[in-house]
Amino acid sequence: MRVLQLVQKPQRRGAEIFAAQLSAALRRGGDTVATCYLYPYPDADALALLPGDQVLGGVERHPLEKIPGVHPGLLRRALQAIRAFQPDVVQLNGARSVKYGALAKRLMRRPEWVAIYRNIDHPGYWQRRRSQLAVYRRWVMPQIDGVVGVSAATLEAVQALYRLRGPAVVIRNGIDPQSLDMIEPVPENGAAGAPALLFVGNLTVQKRPDRFLRAAARVQAALPALRVWLVGDGPLRAELEAQAQRLGLNARFWGYQRAVGPWIAASDLLAVTSDSDGIPAVVLEAGYLARPTVATRVGGMAECVIDGETGLLVEAQDEA
Repeated sequence: MRVLQLVQKPQRRGAEIFAAQLSAALRRGGDTVATCYLYPYPDADALALLPGDQVLGGVERHPLEKIPGVHPGLLRRALQAIRAFQPDVVQLNGARSVKYGALAKRLMRRPEWVAIYRNIDHPGYWQRRRSQLAVYRRWVMPQIDGVVGVSAATLEAVQALYRLRGPAVVIRNGIDPQSLDMIEPVPENGAAGAPALLFVGNLTVQKRPDRFLRAAARVQAALPALRVWLVGDGPLRAELEAQAQRLGLNARFWGYQRAVGPWIAASDLLAVTSDSDGIPAVVLEAGYLARPTVATRVGGMAECVIDGETGLLVEAQDEA
């Protein structure tokens, strides 16, 4: 089978790492696989391109990506890549990939490939404009042959928002336990035995690290020795460092880490403060390492955190 994955960019985030792992597994099974990334990711720690992979060279913040919502040049390159590869299946990872993949299929005469949309979190978080939603319902989603959701909750949300009636299945994220069995916790940072509160994720608006810092300040008021750790990087880092200083937090920003197990093992509690999410691998890793998680009740969190047993679920706006 020939499988082409259309992915936003070769960044080391959950969805992109999953796509790379899926490609590797399919190759081991004898399938022919390639990945097309819509946009470049000029970072030293970007995912490696394997033979057959390519970056289509789109401009992520180009004005045409907002109005009309599609860059004609990027759509043309995506169409050319699909035709050249001659896939049996095209897996579309995320909202931008599904847009370009579905429109490419619409432009082809009698396409002989199946389009599968892998949804990650609640689509309503991204589809906030009625005009945008109308375009997806009329022109994009009718080209999709099947949907894979990382959780039952997010899959139901996709089906309801886009009024989908086709094949759909839940395939939840997983982790590799062997990668966590031999880890060593990071060295102590502060008073011996002082509790550590951990945030892991990209420092972006969606993940709401600002909410994490405000909640941490309340905890630190009761536990002055509390260590506050943020593992991850992103555009909000400087702003968050200033916020942590204003709040008087004993906070340390560790930056991006390829493997976060050592920080989970050294912490006492993981906090996930996202406005939208699927089933984050870090929550599964925390569960495997017997660390509780406090998470906002969004996406598939209720499917990976047993409220009152393996952690707590709170409403997104409840910072107390």
